[in-house]
Amino acid sequence: MTTTDEDHPPSPGSRRLLLVARTVLLPLALTVLLAVALARGIELVHVQTEPWQEPAERWASLPGRLHLLGALTVWPFVALLLALTGSLWATALLSLAAGAVIAVADHEKMTMRGEPLFPSDIAYLANPGLLLDSAGISTPLAVGAVVLLLGALAAVALLSWRRRDRRSPTERRWRWATRTALGLAAVVGIVVVSGFNESDNPLREAYEDIPITWASWNQVQNYAENGFVAGALYNLPGEAMARPEGYDAERMAEVVATYEQVAAAANADRDPGALDDVNVVLVLAESFTDPTRLAGLEVAEDPIPFTRSLMERTPSGTMLSSGFGGGTANVEFEVLTGMAVAGFEPQMHAPYPMLIPHQESFPSVVHRLGGNHGTLTVHPYAAGFYRRETVYPRLGFERSIFRDGMTHQDRVDADMHISDAATYAEVLDQLDASQAPLLVNVVTMQNHSPYLGNHLDPVEVSGAFGDDAAEEVGQYLRGLRHSDDALADFLAELASREEETVVLLYGDHLPAMYPDEVRSANDDQTLRETPWLLWANTGLTGLDVPPVLGPNHLVTQLLTATGAPLTPFDALLTELAGEVAAEEAGIVLDGQGRQVDPEDLSPRAQELLEDYRLVQYDLSVGERYALDRLLEVPGD
Repeated sequence: MTTTDEDHPPSPGSRRLLLVARTVLLPLALTVLLAVALARGIELVHVQTEPWQEPAERWASLPGRLHLLGALTVWPFVALLLALTGSLWATALLSLAAGAVIAVADHEKMTMRGEPLFPSDIAYLANPGLLLDSAGISTPLAVGAVVLLLGALAAVALLSWRRRDRRSPTERRWRWATRTALGLAAVVGIVVVSGFNESDNPLREAYEDIPITWASWNQVQNYAENGFVAGALYNLPGEAMARPEGYDAERMAEVVATYEQVAAAANADRDPGALDDVNVVLVLAESFTDPTRLAGLEVAEDPIPFTRSLMERTPSGTMLSSGFGGGTANVEFEVLTGMAVAGFEPQMHAPYPMLIPHQESFPSVVHRLGGNHGTLTVHPYAAGFYRRETVYPRLGFERSIFRDGMTHQDRVDADMHISDAATYAEVLDQLDASQAPLLVNVVTMQNHSPYLGNHLDPVEVSGAFGDDAAEEVGQYLRGLRHSDDALADFLAELASREEETVVLLYGDHLPAMYPDEVRSANDDQTLRETPWLLWANTGLTGLDVPPVLGPNHLVTQLLTATGAPLTPFDALLTELAGEVAAEEAGIVLDGQGRQVDPEDLSPRAQELLEDYRLVQYDLSVGERYALDRLLEVPGD
């Protein structure tokens, strides 16, 4: 006689053990496995963009504890999904989809803009069209992926609904208890993760016990050396700027008094109304550089002949950018505010979206130069990019014209971006329409990536790199030549007018598309240097300019070249430029253009930097004790 399982049903202890395994251990194990897979998968994708080492070499060099902490960081988010959905399949689908989006977004941002994905970039989810446009992902492809995901989730939901009655009351109670416990643990974990930059955070202490070294001066290097998860944690929101020692109302009054005297002395030989009836046009030229300065690259023709000849006969020089391949908004911020991004905490890596929108107003060039000018911005791209539609009014600009509001929208060849010529035509229309002189901030887009396929006649280039890289570089150089021609036409038109106009033009950064062979042939400073120049249809005074300047010093060059008076803030910047001409991305240059260790700066330079830090703190995140006096010309 044979026996069956029905003759020997599982004991109550066995049933309970199976129930615990199915409702507690299995969900817990799945969340752990998913967290490990997601953390390691995202790291694996990120090392493919490693600029200094081969991906396999970098992957092997990351410490095991770093991977463990990465999985521990990801786990609360996976656990929260399971707590909310109650479905293992839904949790797996959503987790893997989120991980894929993060990995692809980071890879594309590194490839196209030379900077990693930051936690603050999540804000772009509110504007998916802009996000897809920036990443170069087609809308049909994105919609198709979302439809597939929703279809899979619908199938999972249907299966779960059909199985709901098969579970006993005891099993349902166990499942809910597990979901509740996971949810509570997830919330605690997310609180710890989100407070990574707070003092005594246990997760940060665990990372630093590995040990690892934070590359605060360079987030590409920070992500490369410490991994994507650690880099993202380091860039979570934190304190914008440390409170300088001795900061209070009395100390700020002393600083103001000092630089009021400096400004008054400088203004004795200047015309108080030098810019009263003059249009002031500030032009940030997207990825406008001088490729002939790069080692490892030979070009068949000069892509910027007009600009080069103009720089020989007008005040001009070299600017040290805070970014490579990206960071346009940071350079624009420095020019418009006179504040160095390096003065903020590393986590404040993008003041436009992270700092300015949270304030009712923010001191800028408008407060220093606006006067009786109308104020306007022109940017031939989406208004939401770096939240400029919010930032510009906070900076004091009265009107802004973005891509959709432009009358001129011509492109060059197959380039997807509005041309520089069209952007300048828009500016000319605004100058014509205004009865008052204008202060115009212009940001061009023509030389923004992507570059392949833009032009039928790329500039011929050569070097120790392949044909594909040569084609892309040549396409970029042809775009530069079109920008050079557009600038020549723009200035010629301004020169023909009776209305006085002064123009400050500067390149924001080098593009990220240069092959590794070119990057490795040049040092970090060279890869961050771009041209700047001043032009006016009434002539300018010659300048004694440091060899390389930071973006925060460009407006004071305009004031000096036009003979316009200085505010105390301008006077401080002028004094500082003579001792610390640039401080960008870990590179500090003295007044002679030499790289120096901050600790080796002269006592005078240290004193000026201390005053500058106090002023930047006061105007940006402090009490603004000195706001009015710092930005007004003494005696006005």
